[in-house]
Amino acid sequence: MRVFLIAGEASGDHLGADLIEALRQRNPAIECYGAGGERMLAAGQRQSLDLASHGVIGIWDVLLQFPKYLRFFSQLVKDCSALQPNAVILIDYPGFNMRFMRRIRAVLPQTKIIYYVSPQVWAWRPGRAALLQKYADLLLSILPFEEAWFKERQPALKVAWVGHPILDRLFVSRGEDRDDETTSVALLPGSREKEVRRHLPVMLAAAAIMNESRPARFICLAPNARVGALIKEIVAREVGYAIDVRVRIGYTTTHMSRCHLALVTSGTATLECAVAGTPMVVYYHVGPFTYLPGKFLIKVPYLAMVNLLLNRGAVPELIQVRARPAAMARAALDLLSNPSRMQKQREDLDRAIGLLGGPGASRRAAKEILELSY
Repeated sequence: MRVFLIAGEASGDHLGADLIEALRQRNPAIECYGAGGERMLAAGQRQSLDLASHGVIGIWDVLLQFPKYLRFFSQLVKDCSALQPNAVILIDYPGFNMRFMRRIRAVLPQTKIIYYVSPQVWAWRPGRAALLQKYADLLLSILPFEEAWFKERQPALKVAWVGHPILDRLFVSRGEDRDDETTSVALLPGSREKEVRRHLPVMLAAAAIMNESRPARFICLAPNARVGALIKEIVAREVGYAIDVRVRIGYTTTHMSRCHLALVTSGTATLECAVAGTPMVVYYHVGPFTYLPGKFLIKVPYLAMVNLLLNRGAVPELIQVRARPAAMARAALDLLSNPSRMQKQREDLDRAIGLLGGPGASRRAAKEILELSY
């Protein structure tokens, strides 16, 4: 059996690697091809290209790099068509993968198409739901409310909720290694290089303000060596000797669990904080050409997944005009100085994680894919 997987971001690369391992546990002879990142490559994918290293943010970045992505798209359509796989598995990355889904359905009408991680159609661009029903054979959902959402609006689409793969990385030692003599604050500026360049200087400025009132150890967390090198470069340029800033690469949840608080860019890392039981302040800022259209298109009141799951502001969000170093430092210091609020947020994080299903999402996803494809 041959499968063709496409993931275009660091988070999707992680999900894809876990899925490849789960597929091979059920069928050791399965052959995996396509595009992903270094994790999927290490898991055994034969890659046409490393797509995950080319992540972009917003429509403006896409337009600037459109010729490059058009080349990638054409190459992957050609490679997939030549391979004629039993199944195509598209992992998140909707701007690229939704278009690929439509093209490959026309080129390989008998091939099964599985979309893994639903586009956030409940938040914006609900028209994509109809495209999924038209072109996908199976949608694998990782959020608990999505199956009912699709059943109401696109009943012909086969949807299976498999739970959230992040729970497969859950560990027992939540907070047991924290050093209460020294305040430790995790800084998570994002997984893409452009995110890091935009967010990390603001986080470091907030860290300097915090350090004046409450000296702390700041731990910058990077998902891989490439992003880690960029973080080290920015830290060396932005930070004086008055602040204790350390850079750690990989094992994000483990490092996070040893910190008292996290300043985190909105995205998958907010759920990693929740898994680690680490209270957080969520931050996000994009360019005006991305923010202004999004302001009118996004239909949900929160960005942080914890807040969306609980449908209330359980963790502070500093978005766009509120995303300033002084505001971030103030929100962080308010939490650190209020143990009861910290404990309340930890309880809310546990509630949110409890809604995501148990461990084993990748195994359940692999089972659904293989049952569909044989």
